[in-house]
Amino acid sequence: MSDYPPEIAENLNKNYELFARNYESSLLRLAERNLTDVAEKTGSELLGSSRLILWFFEKCMIVDLFKRQIYSITEKEISKMVDKSKDKKSTTVLNKSDIIDYVKKIDFGYIDSGVPEYFNTSGKLKLEVLDSFASAIILHFLLTADGASLTGKWILYRELPDGLFYGDTIGGVLKPIIKRYEYNGAGFLKRILDIGGSIDKNFKFSGVVYPFERFPILFILEEKDEEFEADMRVLFDSSASHYLKSDIIKTLVVYTAKKLL
Repeated sequence: MSDYPPEIAENLNKNYELFARNYESSLLRLAERNLTDVAEKTGSELLGSSRLILWFFEKCMIVDLFKRQIYSITEKEISKMVDKSKDKKSTTVLNKSDIIDYVKKIDFGYIDSGVPEYFNTSGKLKLEVLDSFASAIILHFLLTADGASLTGKWILYRELPDGLFYGDTIGGVLKPIIKRYEYNGAGFLKRILDIGGSIDKNFKFSGVVYPFERFPILFILEEKDEEFEADMRVLFDSSASHYLKSDIIKTLVVYTAKKLL
């Protein structure tokens, strides 16, 4: 938290505490939902009767309501397993559909028997338990999403419901990113790609980050020059409020900012 001004760090710490308290209740609420409906509204995939697969930034997640945990699997980990199963030494580059197909081969019966870290019919695949804060963000998304289509229209945070109330703090959240990349727009774009985002060609240094496939966030960086200080804007698809409440969106921006540093 040291990269942020004291008031922002304090606010984020409070969110960590609140999310930790609400984690179990959110899991229970999700377990009461129709998971087929949840999968349809969130763009996730239903695996069996108690698990969902979805993407969170660059990682594939398994929301396991049976184990009451959320697990992450990196593309690198799956690539290693595919290479081993094919007796290859080179790294295989997989797309998202390949990874989803591979995850579906996991022997969840083995997981349910009490060994929650390694499992696959072709060998061992390591699953990492996701931290409770990131897990809580995912649960908020799964519980809030109503399936609205992306509009392709970008809006500022203050244009979201209650955005004016929280909007003044967004600038402070972006300051560490601006400082890090004020002379290094190319490095900023590389980092966007590293966390599963894409380059936006409408501006010199801009990219879209995907915390969720149906929740894009556009970051636009202006480098420092002789005339102007470095600056940054963050925008959201106008459908954003159909997937997360504004206070959670703010927390997600802070979480995303940390990943960009």
